[in-house]
Amino acid sequence: MTQFSFAATALAVGLTLAGAATAQEYTARFSLDVQEGNPKYLAAESFANAVSEATDGAVKIQLFANGLLGGEVESAEGMRLGSIQGGIITSSVFATWVPEVQVLDLPFLFRDDAHAVAANPVLSERLADKFEAQGFHLLGFSINGARQPMSTFPITSPEDVKGKKMRVIQSPIHIALWEAVGAAPVPIPAAEVYNSMQTGVVDFFDNTATNYLTFKFFEVAPYYTDLRHVYAMGTWVVAKSWWDSLPAEYQAAITEAAASAQAEVAPMLAEVDAASLAETEAQGATINVIEDKQPWIDLMEPVWAEFAPKIPGAEATIEAVQAIE
Repeated sequence: MTQFSFAATALAVGLTLAGAATAQEYTARFSLDVQEGNPKYLAAESFANAVSEATDGAVKIQLFANGLLGGEVESAEGMRLGSIQGGIITSSVFATWVPEVQVLDLPFLFRDDAHAVAANPVLSERLADKFEAQGFHLLGFSINGARQPMSTFPITSPEDVKGKKMRVIQSPIHIALWEAVGAAPVPIPAAEVYNSMQTGVVDFFDNTATNYLTFKFFEVAPYYTDLRHVYAMGTWVVAKSWWDSLPAEYQAAITEAAASAQAEVAPMLAEVDAASLAETEAQGATINVIEDKQPWIDLMEPVWAEFAPKIPGAEATIEAVQAIE
């Protein structure tokens, strides 16, 4: 081999290795707690494809569904440790690090789906620095689903839930909002909801429309009430350490792709929810839509007075969200 050909070969190998290192450096393990086909997964898939296309394949978002990388808390911790680079995680999971997100659990913060979607840029702008300080880069929010009462009895007004045992998530705000309407909240882990309803430990609980079908909740809670008192929000985040390693043009591409994908979630979710509820109705469930929510809002108003002052920056965030038309 001539000196020239040896040098050329060495250069080619060096460029190949450099390319491989670059590709590996910009690969993100992206954690999702839902199965393939779920609107959140489909939006993440759209996001990953858009990022790959915009960066000519230099940034690869690898999706791990079904909690394969761990639960939501473990995934958030993994981002801080660097073992996971991103994910879509329920906002309340971040309350330990970013207490400001607790404002999203206040009852009737959002008027409807459109309002929750429109709040994304407002919330992102207000909370980005708070996430950054805790090792996360915030890409925005999307709707995981609205919480809806599911019960063994019909619910048409707050009067119907007085004295009834309500399964709640282990959150002071959620306990307080159901106490405010006269129910008797019982904190129970998610995995025990079906059995608790089946055995009469509780009379009702709240969850999302899709889960009403997926987890066969309609079998033990034949009455579904469309109230939308709290929206579960998915938080799109990546590890700050990984984000900081990216060139600025790749950061811009990821930001744009995330915003576009987040906008896809709500219409997909509405379609899936409608189909899910139709299927439960076909199997005997009763669906009731609360048209006048004001009695519920009035009774839950004290929860705002009690908790908003305890949440950093809540007053300004609430004002900004309510100003959205």
